[in-house]
Amino acid sequence: MSEDRANPGGGALHPQGDSLFPSCAVLFPVEPHTIIFSHAPEAETAADSPRIIPAKHSPPREHATFEIMVDGSGDGHSIALFPGEEVFFAYERGASNNDAEFNAVILALENLPPRAHARIYTDSQVVVWHLSTRHPRRPGTYLRKKAQIEEIIASRHLKVEIQWIPRKENRADRFLKHYIESLCGARGREPLHRRVRRLESENLRLKAKLAKAMKMLENRPVVVRDMGGYCMFQEQQRG
Repeated sequence: MSEDRANPGGGALHPQGDSLFPSCAVLFPVEPHTIIFSHAPEAETAADSPRIIPAKHSPPREHATFEIMVDGSGDGHSIALFPGEEVFFAYERGASNNDAEFNAVILALENLPPRAHARIYTDSQVVVWHLSTRHPRRPGTYLRKKAQIEEIIASRHLKVEIQWIPRKENRADRFLKHYIESLCGARGREPLHRRVRRLESENLRLKAKLAKAMKMLENRPVVVRDMGGYCMFQEQQRG
């Protein structure tokens, strides 16, 4: 669900001379709170290389490379699809599509076991580019997301490769669409946060209508029997 485009009102998303999107970025701590970025993974010996577990299989939570697909939507939902169809979802109210794409990477990292190796696939060019460049030139939100990703990788001693893939190859996209449709009304066309706001507004309207009805009941004429006759008077409100 990536909507990665240059900002028409600002500078170029990718500085001149940089690739439009590097194929991947490798992030791993060499010492506490230190992250190295590169466009390709370092060479490993056959003995040191961990087993690669495709996303359709379920690996043990140790000594394996987790292949994870992530995606984000424009209504703030994020998904991380782990091996064995293990799925994690997150939601940030008011998040843009790109924010949700970053959140999907964060979601994947938070659900990895400590010291794990992982390859994360995303269809967001913005995410991959901002994680692979040393001096991003875009909104502060992206810088905060990048810093959060670095902190998680360093604190959990993770080795992570983040790789761009075309949207049509991102299986997480389908899972996310089905998830959102299951939460939404109007046959999936109404985002969850809009539905909540609509129901809250409807609730306030009904409360106001009830209060008006109660006021009318309090002020209605009251009929009382007195000495075999009838009299009517307006009920006075008390202090």
